[in-house]
Amino acid sequence: MRHLVLLALLALAACAQRFERRVATRLAEAGLSRPMADCMAQRWVDRLSLFQLQKISDLAEDLKRERSEQRLTIVRFVERVRQVDHPEIFEVVSR
Repeated sequence: MRHLVLLALLALAACAQRFERRVATRLAEAGLSRPMADCMAQRWVDRLSLFQLQKISDLAEDLKRERSEQRLTIVRFVERVRQVDHPEIFEVVSR
């Protein structure tokens, strides 16, 4: 039984690391430096649920487009995150 629990925890850790890399890659594609993207991804994956991360992911394409059109500013980014209308997401992302 102990081995099954350990195996499950190891599998979960591996899954979280892969997901964290995906989040970091998406942040870097949106224009953040890789070190900043890695740091933010780690914090977000630690603090947000999969559902919450998906809500942010849905926003990522719009942010990427705004960045390519040179319309994305920090203020605009914060406004867009606020529009997701989820206080916990806003709190984690805006820190």
